[in-house]
Formats: sequence, structure tokens, C-alpha cells
Amino acid sequence: MDSLKPPETLKLSGNVDSNWRTFKQQFQLYITAMGLETKPDARKVALLLTIAGPQAIEVYNTFVYEEQADKDKLDKVLEKCDGHCSPRKNETYERYVFRSRVQQHEPFDSFLTDLKLKAQSCKFATLRDSMIRDQIVFGVEDNKVRERLLRETELTCEAAIQICHASELSQMHVRTFSEMAGAANVSDGAAVGAVSSQGKWRAQTRPTQRSEEGTFSCKRCGSKHKPRQCPAFGKQCSNCQGQNHLAKQCFSKGNERKKGKSVNIVEDDDLSETFFVDNNNYETGYWCKSKPDEPV
Repeated sequence: MDSLKPPETLKLSGNVDSNWRTFKQQFQLYITAMGLETKPDARKVALLLTIAGPQAIEVYNTFVYEEQADKDKLDKVLEKCDGHCSPRKNETYERYVFRSRVQQHEPFDSFLTDLKLKAQSCKFATLRDSMIRDQIVFGVEDNKVRERLLRETELTCEAAIQICHASELSQMHVRTFSEMAGAANVSDGAAVGAVSSQGKWRAQTRPTQRSEEGTFSCKRCGSKHKPRQCPAFGKQCSNCQGQNHLAKQCFSKGNERKKGKSVNIVEDDDLSETFFVDNNNYETGYWCKSKPDEPV
């Protein structure tokens, strides 16, 4: 506990009233935390002035006491500081400030805390809770929440706070769900785009096995050549005695290949298009449907 950090120096600029109230509370907590409650008042006053800083010491030196000994009594010094930093307030003006406070793009808890602080200067006494309740209804930013509050015929301050908290939490959940749904849509869109792109690539690259020079793999001669330049044209197959293909490429029953091949058919007279029939995991073959007296 000896290493407990003391409060920050008292700021005597800006909102001095608020600065002093905060400093005073921090100092009193520090005294309790350090176990100094039973120490002599003179020591506690010295600690107060040391922590408060040079400007506070200058203000302390201007205080006039009824008895000289009062300057070393903590309660008397705090009373003088209250009078200096928190002069008597105008009740009408403080209530005007309270009534003007509305939620401004901030968390509800921030709005509520400030309302309670401002209510302290308004001397509402037993009306405090009802005044805070009314200002919550008047000042809440969301019109739907205000409508929900106004539906309650016996709305209490605590109930109003709970309704506003619940509404704020539900809105956070909705935003989270929307963000998650948006991320999922982006992911799905990317996957569809990838599949679509892949399909497009296959459609562009797999319809034919022609090379850039216009040649293709011929299944009549087993080599690659351009259309109408097949060396097997006019040749007789030694296997089936058929025409226009070589024995090594013969598709007769005795030389039948494995079932399940995919077939590529060239049907045009000018062989300008190759129609592709694909069967995955099988060897791809080409058939040319041409006139008997024309070379492939």
C-alpha cells in the first residue's frame, strides 16, 4: 500500500467545480486506502496541499479563519476549498442546464451519469428520481425508445433505465448480426466467383485440343496435323481392312479400347469446329465424321 499512487494535481482552470469535487473524493479515498484516518489533521492537511499542487497552496494562503488553529483542521480546510471552488449556485440556472441535457450520439450510460451529476446541483430532494426519469424520456436520442417509454403508464426511473439499456444492447446485437451476414455474403460471393471463373476457363480451354498452329491430335493416324492433312487418308488398315486409318489406331472389335472414353467429334466439312464430349478420368479420343473420299 505504501506505493499507492496519489491523485493527480488539482486543476484550477476550466470547470473548477467539477475538478475540485473529483479531486476531493479521490483524496478522501486515498486517505482511507493508506490507513491515514487516525493520523493528526495537520499531517493530512499537509498531504492535501502537497498533492493539490502549488496553485492550491496559493489559494490556501488566502483563506481567513475564525480561529488560527482552524487552518490545520482538515474539515475546515475542505470547507474553505468548497466555498472557493464551488460557489453558491443559482438553482434556477442549474435546473435549466439539467433540462437542456439530451443524449448526443453517446452511450446511454454516459448520458445517464451526466444527468445524475447535474441533478446534484438542482436541489430536487425527494423529486430527484422522477426528474431524472422525465429527462431520460425527453432527452433519449432514439424516438422508438421514447415511444416505448411513453407506453408505460407507471414508469419508474429504474424501469426507464432498464428499457434504455435493453434497447441499446439489442441494437448492438443487430449490428453484430448484420456485420457477420455481410462477411458471409462476401465470402460466398468470392467462392461463386472462383467457381464461375474456373468454369469459364475450362469452357475456353477444353473444347478442343488444337494447338495455336491449328493442328490437333488425330485418332486415325495417332499424330498431330492440320485438317485435311491426315497421312492415314487412303490407307488400308491391316487389322480390319478398313480405309482411312492405321492399324495402331484401329477401333474394330479386336482392337477395342477401354469403355468410358470421351469422344471429340469433328463434323464440319472444313473442320472449323471440334465438339467436345468429356468423361472425367478417362482417356480422350477424337472422331472425325467426314466423307469417305476426303482426307481428315
